[in-house]
Amino acid sequence: MKTRVISGVVAAAAVALLLLLNSFFGIVAVIAVALLAAVAVYEMLCSTGAVEKGVPVYIAMFYAAALPFSYNGLFFSAEFLGVLYVLTLAILAVVNHKKFGVNQLVMTIAMPMLIGFAFACLEQLINAGGLTGLFYFFLLFNFACVTDIGAYFVGCSIGKHKLAPEISPKKTIEGAIGGIVCAVVGTILISLVFQLILKTSINILVLALLTPVFSVIGMFGDLFASVIKRHFGIKDYGNIMPGHGGVLDRTDSILLIAPTLVLFLSGFSVM
Repeated sequence: MKTRVISGVVAAAAVALLLLLNSFFGIVAVIAVALLAAVAVYEMLCSTGAVEKGVPVYIAMFYAAALPFSYNGLFFSAEFLGVLYVLTLAILAVVNHKKFGVNQLVMTIAMPMLIGFAFACLEQLINAGGLTGLFYFFLLFNFACVTDIGAYFVGCSIGKHKLAPEISPKKTIEGAIGGIVCAVVGTILISLVFQLILKTSINILVLALLTPVFSVIGMFGDLFASVIKRHFGIKDYGNIMPGHGGVLDRTDSILLIAPTLVLFLSGFSVM
């Protein structure tokens, strides 16, 4: 637990520093998110043993890292990158079909696209515009991390009924409910604070009512990542954060939350 807490504090400090630097130089978030996306793709393909280390993995890492730049308008369009990426992998599959088979091809196409797109959405939220972007980031953090932290402590305290025993044995229904309640409280507090900072009206009621939806989506993201880990027989995707695992172990919830939140905000205004 001590190692886990220390790692969490260091990670939180690093995120705070990046957000501070990004407030002066918007490119900081793009670069940081791109690097995280590349590492997450490496973990997904190599830590699982789904794909052998080599050219396909490096191409996948480059593609995932390029997407945040693409969606930010700093690189080729996402459509161009996607077509080029699939064409390149198709050629590799034909040329090196004995080592790079259908299973590897599917994993190398699907996972980097999902991970890269999710991290690109994260970058869009952060750089949505000054303090508004910071507000969206804290909402995302709340939906993903506060739900997870709340679920962990409530589950450890009173959890009895397993949520998904074959996928993630330690998760409980009581923990999930506790995590959602914590996230709702978090949403209200974050909204109240930013309502004062931004000096604008925030639809706190709507956000509070939607929080359980985003919390559940985050749980499905977590369980989705766990399904893959169970399939390949690994405990964590990496060990870059002692006590927490790899980048993907800590960001699996945002794989589904970030795109859903971007989609929601594109159609509805909460301020």
